[in-house]
Amino acid sequence: MTKAAVIQRILDEKVFAVLRLQRTDAIERVVEALVEGGITTIEITLNSRDALEVIHRISKQFPKCLVGAGTVIGIEAATQAIESGAKFLVSPVTDLDMLAVAQQVGVASMAGALTPTEAWQASQAGSDFVKLFPLAGLGPQYLRAMRGPLQDIRFVPTNGVTPENVAEWFAAGAAAVGVGTPLVSDRDIEAGDYKVITARARMIVAAAGARV
Repeated sequence: MTKAAVIQRILDEKVFAVLRLQRTDAIERVVEALVEGGITTIEITLNSRDALEVIHRISKQFPKCLVGAGTVIGIEAATQAIESGAKFLVSPVTDLDMLAVAQQVGVASMAGALTPTEAWQASQAGSDFVKLFPLAGLGPQYLRAMRGPLQDIRFVPTNGVTPENVAEWFAAGAAAVGVGTPLVSDRDIEAGDYKVITARARMIVAAAGARV
C-alpha cells in the first residue's frame, strides 16, 4: 500500500485503535473484536509488550487491517517498526529522526505537538498528520482554537477521545481520531470481555460517521 493510500484510508475510516497493552498474548482476539466493530486501522505502541513481534503478527494474520506503530522515537525505533510491517508511524513528539525515516521509506507519519508553534513545525518537517498530545483537561475546544489559524494541518487527537465524545472531536475539526484505553484495556483482556470491545468500536464508528 502506498503512502498516499495509507493517508487516504486514515482520512476515510476516521477512527483507529491505539493499543498500549501488556496483555498481548490474546492480541488476535482483540483485533477480531475491533474488526467486527468496524475498526480496521490499528496502532500498536512500542511500549506494549513484544510490540514489534505483535505488529508483525497482526500484519501477517490480518492483511486487510492497516497496522501502524506508536510511541516511535528515533531512527532505530522507526526502522524496526517499518521492518516489522508498520504502515504508519506515530510519535508523541516532533521527532525529526522519525520523520526523516518515514519520508525516506515512504511511510505515513504522525508527529506529536501541543502548541501552535509545535504543530506548524511538525507540519513543515513533513508530518502527514499532527497528533495533538497531551490533551488531558483541554478537550475539543482546544482543537477548535488550534484550527482557527492552522486549517491546513490534519489534526489527530489520540488521548482524551472516548466513545461518548467522538462526535465532539469531529465537530471541532479532527481529521481522524485515535482511541486508546477507553476502547481497549488490559482489564478487558484479563476479563475476556471481547464483546464489549466490539460494542465500543461500533459506537465510535457510528459517532464518527465512518463506514462499517
